[in-house]
Amino acid sequence: MQRISPALIATNSITASGRFLRPALFCCVALVTLFAPASMAAEPVKPDFISIRIAFIEDEEFATNLRRLLELEAQALVLMEDEPLKLGSIGAAILEIYAGSQTGHRAMIRYYEHVDAEDAGRTHAQHLMRIQGLMRASGDGSPEHPFLVMTRHDAHSFTQDMNATPVGAIYQSSENVDLGLMLVSRPEKAKLRQAFYDLTHTLKAFDLSDSEHDDQTVHPWAAIRMLAAEMDSAAQTAIGAYLTNIQKYEDAIGWLKVASRTGNVLANSLLARIYWTQSESEEDNESADELRELSLENHLHAIALGSTDSMYTLANLYLNDFYGEENRSSAIPLLEQAGGLGHVEALIYLGHLYNTGQNVSLDKDRAATYFEQAAGLDNVDAILNYGRFALGQRDATKDYRQLHEWLTRLANDRNPEAMIVLGNLLARGIGTEQSNRKAIRWYKKAVSTAPENPDIVNEVVWTLTVSDIDGLKRTRYAKRSMDRLMNGVAEAREWPEYLDTWAATHAARGDFERAIELQEQAIEAARNQQREDVLDILTTHLEKFRAGSAIVEPAP
Repeated sequence: MQRISPALIATNSITASGRFLRPALFCCVALVTLFAPASMAAEPVKPDFISIRIAFIEDEEFATNLRRLLELEAQALVLMEDEPLKLGSIGAAILEIYAGSQTGHRAMIRYYEHVDAEDAGRTHAQHLMRIQGLMRASGDGSPEHPFLVMTRHDAHSFTQDMNATPVGAIYQSSENVDLGLMLVSRPEKAKLRQAFYDLTHTLKAFDLSDSEHDDQTVHPWAAIRMLAAEMDSAAQTAIGAYLTNIQKYEDAIGWLKVASRTGNVLANSLLARIYWTQSESEEDNESADELRELSLENHLHAIALGSTDSMYTLANLYLNDFYGEENRSSAIPLLEQAGGLGHVEALIYLGHLYNTGQNVSLDKDRAATYFEQAAGLDNVDAILNYGRFALGQRDATKDYRQLHEWLTRLANDRNPEAMIVLGNLLARGIGTEQSNRKAIRWYKKAVSTAPENPDIVNEVVWTLTVSDIDGLKRTRYAKRSMDRLMNGVAEAREWPEYLDTWAATHAARGDFERAIELQEQAIEAARNQQREDVLDILTTHLEKFRAGSAIVEPAP
């Protein structure tokens, strides 16, 4: 007997007996036949969604079926909130084509909720849970391990099930994934999130074979161009991003402006960047101002969609008076908004502003709060910035035990800068008991971890050479470490800061003749590099060496 299509049944409201039935309820009866044996046993057979997926992809009509599926899923997503009454027939039609569609099951669930028949939708909820469980088992949503979904619409459906709103998307290719989708979503009261999905299997639906190659190579970019022509915002943004990277800005703008019309935050962010780049190279002041306004407009659109990066960027532009002094006051609220949504750089910036009193009233306690909030987001730079800040609060009574735990974890993960900051805090007894022995141990470990890193070696050597803390100096070790760096890394000998430290190590050991020679090289290097910022201090040190004095100063 020929099976009756659920899609057809759902649109037919009259039975053979002439009685009227609610389309959705009758649709449910039809859908049960997809998931239950002919005997209609009380316990329906659970569908094998893996086999269903494989069969759908391997079907000879895959290209035709996929295109129809995409059309119906797009309709369902549009109707999901405002016109749920139409979802019964559309959801049934989707599931008739592909029973593993998340969007199809969500449509049926939403429909049954609307007609107060939630019991009828329970089966769809169970199927949806199993499908999403298989999706989660396929990956974690990272670029390296993307989720496996049948269509881009299922990625949207899953995002909405997670109580987040999709606000942008772009197709990407990588070594592991020929056609991937990065979907940006906006959770409630949280910063934007990114999730990655593998759509490589959909390339089979396009006629993309390369006739010039025997292996019939598949070209994802050909598919992306076809999708862009069909007004797929993710594809348009992908093309715009590519053109931006090769600096074909006018062509990129055309694609990105179209993509941004549907609310793609990635398109707005790229447009803001392009217009700003163009403004910097524009010689005509009026044209440059127009480009800056276009950049501003797109930043504001991106902010409306939840972009904390645009909040942070625009705040920086405001603080640097690119949009006039009258807008400078708008910067702090933008940074606070971004920080409140977990933007690490915004919190660090706020910490620095309140620590220095720039553009805000000096407030060390507020600065500490922002630094601590940033560090609490498990960001390496934030933890290090918090440690540097704490080092300057030598009279503070704040409890820094949590900071020590964060720094110790980083140090144990072989982060040499964390080792130095830990050593500095121990040497000064900030947030912990003062201990030269423990401090020196961390300093030496930092150097042994990164012996050819000039910044790391230079900081440790300077501290162990000039520190005013009794018992902390280790001049023999410091000179030996700096000799190894400067003799082994030619680039280091070009920097006046490193030459200054090298000279100081010789002076600390009583070799003032060599110290003077090296310090003169440091001054010459600074003059050649027009480093007016360091010339005064270099000259002061030279005078000390000529007077037979070593350098002693508060360090760290």
